[in-house]
Amino acid sequence: MKWRYFYHEHLADYAELKAKGLVSRGELYGNPNDFSEFSFKPFLEDFQREYVNHRPARCTGQLNYAASLRYIVGKLGGKSPESTIKTLAEHRQSAFTAHLRCIEPEILDMLDEITASGVRLGLISNTDGSEVLDWANSPLVRFFEVTIFSHAVKIVKPEPDIYQHACRNLGIAPSDCIFIGDGNSDELRGAAQVGMSPFCAAWFLRQHTDLLGEDIMMRRAVGYPVLYHPSEVADLVNEKVVPHTETQDSNSA
Repeated sequence: MKWRYFYHEHLADYAELKAKGLVSRGELYGNPNDFSEFSFKPFLEDFQREYVNHRPARCTGQLNYAASLRYIVGKLGGKSPESTIKTLAEHRQSAFTAHLRCIEPEILDMLDEITASGVRLGLISNTDGSEVLDWANSPLVRFFEVTIFSHAVKIVKPEPDIYQHACRNLGIAPSDCIFIGDGNSDELRGAAQVGMSPFCAAWFLRQHTDLLGEDIMMRRAVGYPVLYHPSEVADLVNEKVVPHTETQDSNSA
């Protein structure tokens, strides 16, 4: 059996980006000097709900980030000058560019170990396109044989077609794939439904419970095997993937 390995978009630490986003969204509401929990939290919760609802449109290229902000703020009764929306979009773009270029050494070490063993990697990411404009300059590029960005293929996780599209590009069956992600967008369920073996990348979730909520592990990882550190990914691949790869190579000789 041939095993292949999928790795999720959260190879970089987006905590700083998300924290900045919370503040900027408050400014968009037209009340930049009042960030008390009483006045800001209800709006933030409504904004987050609408932002999630807009994800399919953003991640299939129907709306860009600025257009999505403009619509949501207006729907919630807020007012924001175009200059504010433009500034937020630019800051977001700069943050993603910075994070794509500065990957944690332990992540790069893990990917080096995996690819050195002959395992092929693929990436599936829900993105509106702006997050990966600088992808070509990221140190991650050299590790992935196939990259599937939702805005380009017009399909989003957890729709089955996006996983199957990645498999077709690699020329392998979903049942021969391990999928690792933090569980956002219900991606683990989607991977399981097409026959992949999903694992939850819990190290990201545990680092950012302040932003994601103390119950994030329960919400994202329940029902799936959990990996608590990037090094465990290499251990998993060495256990499940490498022996199959070596067997296949031997049979082909």
